[in-house]
Amino acid sequence: MISVCIPTYYNRASLLKESIRSVLEQSFPDFELIILNDGSTDNTEETVETFQDSRIKYLENERNLGYIASINKLAQLAKADWLMFLSDDDILLPDCLQTMNKTILENENKEIGFVVPQTVNISSKGKTIFTPKLQLENKDYLVLNPKEFIFNYTLCGRKVLGQYRFNTCFPGTLFKKQIFLERGSSCPALPVAHDLFISAKICLKYPVIIIDKPLIKYRSQEDRGVSSNQSQQGGFLNEYLNYLNLLFDFVEKEDLEFDYDFKKYCFDSLVKYLFAVNGGLVKLGARFAGSYQGRLKKIREYIRFGIKQNKKLFFCPGFYISILASLLPRKLLILTAKLVKRI
Repeated sequence: MISVCIPTYYNRASLLKESIRSVLEQSFPDFELIILNDGSTDNTEETVETFQDSRIKYLENERNLGYIASINKLAQLAKADWLMFLSDDDILLPDCLQTMNKTILENENKEIGFVVPQTVNISSKGKTIFTPKLQLENKDYLVLNPKEFIFNYTLCGRKVLGQYRFNTCFPGTLFKKQIFLERGSSCPALPVAHDLFISAKICLKYPVIIIDKPLIKYRSQEDRGVSSNQSQQGGFLNEYLNYLNLLFDFVEKEDLEFDYDFKKYCFDSLVKYLFAVNGGLVKLGARFAGSYQGRLKKIREYIRFGIKQNKKLFFCPGFYISILASLLPRKLLILTAKLVKRI
């Protein structure tokens, strides 16, 4: 059995309904679906009750606990050995659980930390933004040893095994319950990157599997949560650096060694994300809710950080494109982004 867990607290009953339906329509029937309301005040409960299925269990927190506390509670409640924390606006493709369960059974002799498939990115209205290319030939998935796969915000970072680039997401990840409780449940309530920290702590110690097939649709939302608020205030960079410091402290505490410069890789990946055509600097320009002067101050902060980390940015055309794009009037930038489906 698999436990699919949905924490919901954004008053998005209509989107939740679509997520629930995607779970119930799975070709794999042996699952439980636990929905935890962590503060939604709309018709979430009534929406759940429209589905007459004994596999659904609906719960409400007495007060808002936040994402980390909610998924920890869900993990404790889950009956299965494997669990997934599906977002209330994301969609499982019909053979998602079947494919994942088959992969688990084929690797029963290994102590796998989690299984994660490729991801299709969709807009808030459900339109496809990005469909990943298949990476493997003659096999369906990769079994990666500890430290061979690290979640990060960019596909421009270090390639998996030096050759593969996968598009993955936390809500599509299937965790071994025992290992999640051991490594992931102690994650602090970070404003951003808590999902990366949980995944990193697991894949630094345990083998993980990447399925080379899109099995989930991950929805981009302006109101997805705290991280969006951080983006609107320009606080993403500082919060992400805070996450990296926690990760570096964890690596040092665990006395982990790498065959590459791990800190440099993390900073390089961050810089590539910030100054990619659809990266963090452009998103700052599109989402920053303060004054234009405030946005300029944050843009300068991003540029100073990027140049300090990598002076070769001066020779990258994308560096200048991202700066020019971030300076556009917000409405024009959002319109441009929609036209080219990049943000």
